[in-house]
Amino acid sequence: MNIQESKDFRIGGPRATYVLIICSLLNAVAYADWQVMAVVLQPMKLALGLNDSQVGAINTAYFLGIIVCTLPVAHLVDAWSRKKMIGIMALAWSTMTLVTGLAGGFMALVLARLGVGIGEAGYAPGGTALVSASYPASQRARKLGIFNVFITVGVILGVVVGGYLSAHHGGWRTPFVVFAVPGLVLGVLAFFMQDYRLERSAGAAQERTGLFANLRLLLTVPTLRWMYLGLGMYAVLQISVGTWFPSLLMRAYDIKEDKAGLVMGVVTIFGLAGPILGGVLADRWHERVPGGRMRLAAVSIAIAAVFMFLVLLAGLDLNNKPLMMFCAAMMPLHSIFVGMALPAVAATSQDVVPPSLKGLSWGAAMVSLFLLGGAWGPLLVGAISDRVAGGYQGLAIGLAVTGLFGFIACATWFAAARHVESDMRRAAGLGSSRMGDTPSRASAA
Repeated sequence: MNIQESKDFRIGGPRATYVLIICSLLNAVAYADWQVMAVVLQPMKLALGLNDSQVGAINTAYFLGIIVCTLPVAHLVDAWSRKKMIGIMALAWSTMTLVTGLAGGFMALVLARLGVGIGEAGYAPGGTALVSASYPASQRARKLGIFNVFITVGVILGVVVGGYLSAHHGGWRTPFVVFAVPGLVLGVLAFFMQDYRLERSAGAAQERTGLFANLRLLLTVPTLRWMYLGLGMYAVLQISVGTWFPSLLMRAYDIKEDKAGLVMGVVTIFGLAGPILGGVLADRWHERVPGGRMRLAAVSIAIAAVFMFLVLLAGLDLNNKPLMMFCAAMMPLHSIFVGMALPAVAATSQDVVPPSLKGLSWGAAMVSLFLLGGAWGPLLVGAISDRVAGGYQGLAIGLAVTGLFGFIACATWFAAARHVESDMRRAAGLGSSRMGDTPSRASAA
């Protein structure tokens, strides 16, 4: 079943645009609140006397919060209300971002970042489901590309503004206090978005719709099984690079967090093209071949892994300027290609399930992303770095290991692409018969 236009819920138009704007801005805030930790890791580590493994553990706590809470929250998103859950989550994670800036030691930081992760747990499923439902299927990857490009915007804000605030306005705590404010404001505005509600059609067979029953249903979809595995492998590379690259710059060139954040921000600006380009190309490939979106994701992550290896060649000789210039040119290309994958994967996660499972489908994707890779990827890099005596070379070796996981993601996403067409047909049948869902008059109140 597809979401139909009703009196209060509009597919396309101003109400859909408002959804896209609020959800996209919240996406930026969420990633700024996460990514700012990367640019203040080094000064925070020195100020609190932490080692690389402890720093990795602080990041892991954030991901554990997401892992534990994403599925139940995503289930509430589908069963209760997308806009209300989005508003509540934004207020929660922004409050815990403020608490992070007030934390006094290792355990306090672990608990604070755990709280941020819990607050952000269901945002990606809720935002993805509501944006996806607000536009026609033919535009799905493109609109989700816009939604996901604000991930890159958030990363830039986190590293550039966060690094500047840390270096010039009170130290590493200041960015967390400042970044909490826009999330609180947008959290209130989220309650004014349009929303849809699903009702069971007359005479439809009654099915169990509990969380675990729906999860079992998702895991019967071959596309999703391969997709979820690939997302974990993707995250080992993508999240580890985002977490540790500013620290690598600081160690290699003995610079402060503001300069490292500026470099990272300039590199990431190029990455703004990734989700938009990936969304457009994914939709076009999908028009020709139903598995085209997943093929686009597979190709892009493999290319991103290659560029990451080329970036790390700089570790061979930091005094070789031609080599350094070559490696510097590779990092923006990595940023572009790593960003191209996510809109294609997100759109496919919505294509192969009925509307009643759209939020949970992407919620399970987020759990897979963090549980299978994101939660332990940064910790793996920190442990490798400590094992080989730290410094620039230690981080470079750790990040090189994560690049191997990009090729595993490529292979699993090609496997997912083979099942997309049959799973889309199955989803249509589930939506109209087995699940028995029909849209109600959606409420914008």
